[in-house]
Order: sequence, then structure tokens, then C-alpha cells
Amino acid sequence: NRQFSYIEVELITGRTHQIRLHMASTSHPVIGDRKYGNFEVNKMVKNKYGLNHQLLHAYRLELPELTGDLQELSNKKFIAKVPDLFEKIVNAER
Repeated sequence: NRQFSYIEVELITGRTHQIRLHMASTSHPVIGDRKYGNFEVNKMVKNKYGLNHQLLHAYRLELPELTGDLQELSNKKFIAKVPDLFEKIVNAER
């Protein structure tokens, strides 16, 4: 909708705060982010949905070619179910 965006982000560096800081720097902070987020939006979402954390979800993890002890995980892809609260908020705010 015009207030929120639902996006997919691909991590490049894996650095701490990469998604949160970048999104905030483009005036699109992550909902529920107390450090880089929008206080009023976070308060509204907490009151309306009970959200007490950042609205982030790592739904897919793809591993590269690995060697050594982790070789059995080479080129594996893992998909996680979207949490119910995440889905509820996304669907309600469309």
C-alpha cells in the first residue's frame, strides 16, 4: 500500500544491521526496529497487532558450495514458513 512496502532483500555482505540500516537510510525503515525505525509506526503496529520485534523474516537460506565438515550442506536450499503474525500484519495492511 502507500504506507508500507513488502520487499525481498538479498544479503550481500552479511554485515550486522545491513538490512535495517540500508532501509532506514532510504526512508523505509523496518517495522518494529527500535534503533533505526519510526517510533510512531512501531507504536501503532505494537498496539494494533502486539508486535514486539522487527518485522523481518528469513524465509529462504541458500548455501554455496562448501568443503570440509559442512560439505553435506553444499548447494542446499531451506525454506521456512512465514510466521502467522508476520502474515497477519502484511495481509491486513495491504
